[in-house]
Amino acid sequence: RAKSGPQYWRCLEELAQTDGFYEMLHREFPRQASVWPEGASRRDFMKLMSASLALAGLSACVKQPLEPIVPYVRQPEEIVLGKPLFFASAMPFGAYATPVLVESHEGRPTKVDGNPEHPAGLGGSDVFAQASILDMYDPDRSQIIAYLGEMNTWSGFSAALKGALNSQKAVKGSGLRILSHTIGSPTMAALMDQVQAAYPESKWVQYEPLNRDNVRAGAKLAFGQYVETRYNLEKADIILTLDGDFLSSGFPGFLYYARSFAARRNPDLKEKMARFYAIESTPTNTAGKADHRLPVRASEVEQLARAIAAGVGAGGGASAKPEHQKFVAALVKDLQAHRGAAVVIPGDNQPPAVHALAHAMNQALGATGNTVIYTDPVEAKPQDQTAALKELVGEMNSGKVDLLLIVGANPVYDAPADFDLSAAMNKVPLRVQHSLYRDETSDHVHWHINGTHYLEEWGDGRAFDGTYSIVQPLIAPLYNGKSEYEFIFSLVGSPETAGYDIIRRYWQGKMPGGDFEGQWRKSLNDGFIANTSLPAKSVSAKGGNIPASNNGGNSDAMEIMFRRDPLIYDGSRANNGWLQETPKPITNLCWDNAVLISPNTAKKQGLATGDIIEIDVNGRKQKGPIWPQPGHPDNSITVFLGYGRTKAGRVGNGVGFDFYQIRTSDAAWMATAKISKAGAGYGFAHPQGFQYIDHSDLPNGTEPLSNRH
Repeated sequence: RAKSGPQYWRCLEELAQTDGFYEMLHREFPRQASVWPEGASRRDFMKLMSASLALAGLSACVKQPLEPIVPYVRQPEEIVLGKPLFFASAMPFGAYATPVLVESHEGRPTKVDGNPEHPAGLGGSDVFAQASILDMYDPDRSQIIAYLGEMNTWSGFSAALKGALNSQKAVKGSGLRILSHTIGSPTMAALMDQVQAAYPESKWVQYEPLNRDNVRAGAKLAFGQYVETRYNLEKADIILTLDGDFLSSGFPGFLYYARSFAARRNPDLKEKMARFYAIESTPTNTAGKADHRLPVRASEVEQLARAIAAGVGAGGGASAKPEHQKFVAALVKDLQAHRGAAVVIPGDNQPPAVHALAHAMNQALGATGNTVIYTDPVEAKPQDQTAALKELVGEMNSGKVDLLLIVGANPVYDAPADFDLSAAMNKVPLRVQHSLYRDETSDHVHWHINGTHYLEEWGDGRAFDGTYSIVQPLIAPLYNGKSEYEFIFSLVGSPETAGYDIIRRYWQGKMPGGDFEGQWRKSLNDGFIANTSLPAKSVSAKGGNIPASNNGGNSDAMEIMFRRDPLIYDGSRANNGWLQETPKPITNLCWDNAVLISPNTAKKQGLATGDIIEIDVNGRKQKGPIWPQPGHPDNSITVFLGYGRTKAGRVGNGVGFDFYQIRTSDAAWMATAKISKAGAGYGFAHPQGFQYIDHSDLPNGTEPLSNRH
């Protein structure tokens, strides 16, 4: 029958009306629906899920925390069978704490949601918080303390560590190095200060592969110091992002920004509705909401930023390409017409110069103090993480490191490929890792200490706005692990000191008011310490021209862009079946990290969906299957990090492709690459384009699935 109005398509195959599309339409359950990549089946997934659920059931037999925890309730606090209790806590995520409200049945945590009372979360939660409950019950978690791969004990480790620390005492800790994830916990920062005081020449290095080095360097370039940037989108009439995916998991404060953004994007506001411009290098859900979107290669964003900055009187000193000038002119006019109510948001993957330009534009547009607020950093010790890790690798190679402690990091897997970190680590006489999993790094250490999940430990942290939260456990450690607080405290105190005592000891005398017990109990009940957000600070962007980045913007060369995976992040969530099975934003792919490429570029290269290409970045090579993605800029490809794991667990092992192998320290987010076809016929798990239930949704002559039930 005839159709009227706009026609929409769900996948490229439907748009092209390919034979393969019709074949799949006629199968309610496609032939590959029950098969995973790399030979693992969904039956294996269900077996592992059964093991997780069985562990959840048996956890009722495991002792609950000995210390008093406070439920987020107003009714009596005793447990009633069949009636859930809710506990406020926080999930550490890099340097930031995500406020959560955890549902518990008879002492077993069963569901994680957002804390509606927390000022930085407003009740929102993301995929990582929702899926974290499965991480806790994961039977692939590290379950023992091991020495050279054999079971050992905490007392055995403490004795070995004591001997090594005694040797370091004599040399003021000159051979002691601690490598950790990014720390935002005030208690952990205080413990590190104690270690530094006891071993004055020791060093603490923080490293995460998806770090915010560019953000920090951009702030230092603009202001001469590290600052945290917060955005008041509820006050913004014009929003511009420079490759900034601020509505997605992983961007600090995205839950708060999503609520603020939605409030200003209500069509009922009519002419007062905020207008959104997006310049981006890879299609994202954030830019998918833009009124005006300009897809460009990542290396071209800086030139556009300079042209816009020049237009609004913030320096810059560059002009846009002819094909971009109309977009820039209209944007500059709109920004100038909304001074004081405009905001520019750069992306973490953009070089420091783009961040400095964004700060200069926000200042020139009168955004500072209105749509933009600057505060002290949330991180306990901001540093250039890549430079710090490079220095550590050099020290290990030169024999200056005698004792290396790794806390919550997996650098053998995710460190820059040019560092060859595993070879450097093997030169250290004593290596210790504290981790939730036995991962790729575990094979290169002497001692492995099994860690605790955040739902099993006492701790603290700060939300993106600086608000303090106390992390309280809902259950005793399932595998008798040690928290990272207990692990670090063993360097300067009794190895038997419990995490509860460490956290309380830090906060005594620091709670507002004079009643510590009352304030402690209230903070546990509420999930945060009231009125502790970081205050705004006055900073001024430096004048003068901002040095250009050396990002290799050769318009004739193929460009590769490295991005975080929207579901397994940096690879640390690779063993979570829920996250692997969830369709990814934009592509709707599951269980894979395809190489995104524009349909035009794929056609010019003679490539089709599922073709395998070899990517060469300065002599380092890796293969991956392509996925033509509408909206992707031409002459560039995007790869997602976090796959290709070998020691993730039964779910994550052997899934996808490891692009850390071609990612180097001098090109962490973008680089010039060469691509060539290396194979064909790779099958993706892709649910998009099926479950047609209405004749009007179907191509002409195609029978709806609903007729075949």
